[in-house]
Amino acid sequence: MPGLLRSVATLLLAVLPLAARAEGVDITVPDHYLVDAPGPSTRTLPVYRVWGRHLEGGRHSIVASASAVPAGQTLGQYVDATVAGLTAGGALDVVRSEAPPLCGAPSYQVTYARKAPSYQLTFVFRYTLAGGRLLIASYAHPIGTPADPTALAALDTLCSGVHQPGTPQGWSIEAPYPPNRSAWRASPESRSLVAQVVGPTQAGRDAADLYDAHGATVTSDRRDSCGATTIRRVTATLDDGRTQEFASGTLRGYDYVVAYVRPASAPADPGAIATLTSFCTETALR
Repeated sequence: MPGLLRSVATLLLAVLPLAARAEGVDITVPDHYLVDAPGPSTRTLPVYRVWGRHLEGGRHSIVASASAVPAGQTLGQYVDATVAGLTAGGALDVVRSEAPPLCGAPSYQVTYARKAPSYQLTFVFRYTLAGGRLLIASYAHPIGTPADPTALAALDTLCSGVHQPGTPQGWSIEAPYPPNRSAWRASPESRSLVAQVVGPTQAGRDAADLYDAHGATVTSDRRDSCGATTIRRVTATLDDGRTQEFASGTLRGYDYVVAYVRPASAPADPGAIATLTSFCTETALR
């Protein structure tokens, strides 16, 4: 994992302005991987998701990110520059190839290996441009161990799978956590929490009806248009006095339920509020 984090962070930070990075990335991760906390080298990347698990022979990991297109570069030029940097940096067995389209756009794959005292890993990276954004997904596993075919298949869902929101600025992601769900805290001791739960759409069920007040006092309950779908937005006071903001809806075959809970005395955090509808907002990622 350390090599994977350093490699992606170095590539992104070298060419991308912080303010230009996107607000989420779409990818569906296998159930046997768990959300992991980004390492110190990724602290400055607000849209960055890491998943990991241990299989026979060591740790396997998946990473996804989205960011602005490097100024003045085509995707092919960006990948060529990446390959040149890897080769110059001592990466082994670097291979660049065209890959099947992602989101209807061309994509490239780069594979290589790195050996260091603390890790020996094989990497598979996928790159594509979609809606003015550079999307990158990668998979790493120990050198000499079989690749996990489900992790490789996950790379093919980049830009078309479950929406994984970016972490609200100043918040921390909960880890370990189920792979296609997400939760964040404003701070370790804070009672403010944002959580997103995602599952395949069930026939005959409207995700907009999934809110259950559980004794809470509902102060606002409405239907809103969000992107190409209709969602339900609820504001309520929970029985412990905290305020809850809630959104739910269905998009591309998945039901989304997102909730933001905070003390009644705490002002609403704009980033947390934006996360409620990140899944349905028509962003530059699609």
